[in-house]
Formats: sequence, structure tokens, C-alpha cells
Amino acid sequence: MAPPADLRAWIALLEREGELIRIAAEVDPELEITEITDRTVKAGGPALLFEKVKGSPHPLLINQFGTERRMCMVFDAPSLDDVASRLSDVLEMQPPAGLVDKVRGLQKLKSIADSRPKTVRRAASQEIVLQGDDASLDLLPIQKCWPDDAAPFITLPAVITKDPRTGTRNVGMYRMQKLGPRATAMHWQIHKDGRADYLATDGKIEVAVALGLDPVATYSASAPLPKHIESSSRASSTRTSSPRKGLSAITPATTRRRSRSPSSG
Repeated sequence: MAPPADLRAWIALLEREGELIRIAAEVDPELEITEITDRTVKAGGPALLFEKVKGSPHPLLINQFGTERRMCMVFDAPSLDDVASRLSDVLEMQPPAGLVDKVRGLQKLKSIADSRPKTVRRAASQEIVLQGDDASLDLLPIQKCWPDDAAPFITLPAVITKDPRTGTRNVGMYRMQKLGPRATAMHWQIHKDGRADYLATDGKIEVAVALGLDPVATYSASAPLPKHIESSSRASSTRTSSPRKGLSAITPATTRRRSRSPSSG
């Protein structure tokens, strides 16, 4: 069985395997969802799909990666050691010593080449485009997780930047503090690749953010792997099947510029 192609397929898989509970009652994204989730995680419980989040028309999936079994389901792998082995095969490639090693090396190189993300004219992320005042963060079920948080935070975003010197795309996961309906503060530490891309500019950088990706792509955005290994390629190279065009949904339909240094956190 191949890993889930998108978030809907992932939710359906979790539900079939008894790893998800739907919550139909209205729940408040300010502190209440975190309290419910905190108790669920500590009990080793299932993923939770909040179908009616106060103030938002969108549902919220949480705790999707909360157990080792669910992480193995993400990659269709018998164990997390198997996933680590797939990654190490790519990261630790050595010069071939003989003919057999050369053949194996060519197979690995082809796998890496095949895993590169593909550019398409139209992607799922562009099916519905909101612009101007219609594009509002108020539509999203963004949580305030803890009483002393300064504001609600987007906690699982795939933040997409490009190195202005090489054009290499980076996909990282950095908390985003909601400042208003169309503004956030980016919380990235000094050692993060996204911030390195920013520091290589004149103080302005284009940023796109993808939410609700398939679970492999979401994990890859958070994985602490070398900068030269593009995150969307990491996602494809950890799959047991060929890469999907669905990954192109992370290609931004719109971008915005920031004129000041992002805050760190």
C-alpha cells in the first residue's frame, strides 16, 4: 500500500485503522482544543478531527503523528528504522568500489532524480483563490495553545522560501504568530535554513505557506536534514511508490514580501 496521496486520503486511512476520532461538538480554538489534545496525547490516544471549530468554517486535524504506529502508517513502513534506512541510503552515498556498487549507485541516483518535484500548470492549491479582503487568516482554525501565548499560532505550516543566490527551494516548519487577518510574524531561530535564505537578501524575501499537506510532505518540512537536500525531494525519496504530482500543490499561487527582520523564537 502506498503512503497517502493527500490529507483526505490520510484521514480516511486513519479512520479505517481505528486511529481517528471525529468530534462533532463545537470546540474553542483558544486553549480548549489544546487541553483536549494534551490529555489525548498523554494517554497515547488517537488523532482527533474537530469538525466544528468555533469561529471557523474549516475542520482541524490534530495529533496525527502522535504514536509510532501512525508514523509507520505515514510511510507505509514496518518500522521507523526502515524509514531511517531509506533516508540514510541517500544521505550516506559513497563512491562505488566495484561494478556491483556502481549499478546500485546508479539505481539510487535514478531514484533521487525521479523524486524531484514536478512543476505543473494547475495544482490543487490553486483550485480556490482568495484575494484582497477575502483572503483572511480569520477563516482558519488557528489555535491559542497556552495561556501566556501572545497570540494564536499556526503550528504546522510548510514555509517555502528560495535561496536568492542559488534558487534552491527550502521547505521548513516554523511557528507563525497571527498578528491580524493578513499578517503574521515568522518565528525562526538563527540556525534555520529559512532564516538563512532571508539573511542572504536585502531585507525582503518572498514567502509562501502551505497547510494541510499529505503527511509525508508535512513530516519532511520538519525533518532536520541538510539544506542541500530539498524538502520536497525528501518527501518523495522516503515513499515506497513513485512521487506524485500532488506534491506540486505546495507551489505557491501567491507570495507576499516582508520589509522587516522576522522575529526569532
